[in-house]
Amino acid sequence: MPASQSRVPPPSTSTAVIWRDPAPLSEDVDVRVPPDVITDSPLGPLHHSSARPFRGGKDVKEAMAHSTQTLPPPARYVCQFCGVCVATGDGHQSDEADVHVFSRLHGSIALDKASKTVVCPCCEQALGSRGNNTFLLRKNLVAKKQDRLEILVFSLKDREIAEVTPVLQEAFPHCNVTARVLQKAELRGFEMRPTNPGPDLVVVVHRNEGRALLTDRNGFYHDVLGSAWQQTRGNVLVVLTRTEPKGGATELFDGQLLRALSTQGDQPTIGAMSACGRVLTWESQPSKSQLQQLQLLSEKAYFREPPAIVQGIPVAWSRVPQKSAMLGAQGSGSSWCSLL
Repeated sequence: MPASQSRVPPPSTSTAVIWRDPAPLSEDVDVRVPPDVITDSPLGPLHHSSARPFRGGKDVKEAMAHSTQTLPPPARYVCQFCGVCVATGDGHQSDEADVHVFSRLHGSIALDKASKTVVCPCCEQALGSRGNNTFLLRKNLVAKKQDRLEILVFSLKDREIAEVTPVLQEAFPHCNVTARVLQKAELRGFEMRPTNPGPDLVVVVHRNEGRALLTDRNGFYHDVLGSAWQQTRGNVLVVLTRTEPKGGATELFDGQLLRALSTQGDQPTIGAMSACGRVLTWESQPSKSQLQQLQLLSEKAYFREPPAIVQGIPVAWSRVPQKSAMLGAQGSGSSWCSLL
């Protein structure tokens, strides 16, 4: 690990979180695509022993009072070629000589009932077959993984990283958080180098001190976000602190501010990211709805779901670097298939 990056110790309890309905986006922002939604999740609900105060005087236990059990995330069975999750441990029935046998597959992979062949939804590699209400995935084409979610946090200030890290760990405790403080001199032309394990989710935290220059021509983080988007297949989040949403506790971000940045501040990319639920703004602590969205995005990254097409995202962000593509051919879980 580079000297400039530091690993944050994980919480003592490895649990995972599921929220089924994301908070609505602000009406102030032109929503071009729906926010990321995780459906049919195999993860169990949260019941975490530590309670921290959140905005409004509510702690985490109270905010999630409906949770009744602690469950670790199930094992992931991922495509050897691109790393996308195709099945999970809770659907695993048995192992035979050269195949894993499942009662169901992850997400919408099994929707095409007319085909007997199971293919990866991302790289379209044939992985196995179906029949008699079971799915047979070849062991040499699908790898079993149960490693933790790798989160990489970028910021210009140590304090912002320190404040957001426990929030990320609370949202998805089965994670490792690595921190890196950026220097302004390195922002232009910034490029993430592929690592193993590579980050599943990249979070960029910025403290709003007046004029928020985030993306596009004059934005501090445009190249950072673009490189992260490439490396993680779009599993990127921007957190803007010291910025309270104006529309109440159910809003994910300050819609008025994001609309102004997008339409008047020459930063259309941050508008596109906010429209798909990948921008959160809060004063000092997330609201219940924002924590809910963090859980959704963390789960999406954990299961390495196929990338979605997001209108307004620069085309260059959707191209996977050549080095990552080479790692993917070697079966690395930290690299991704090409989006184009």
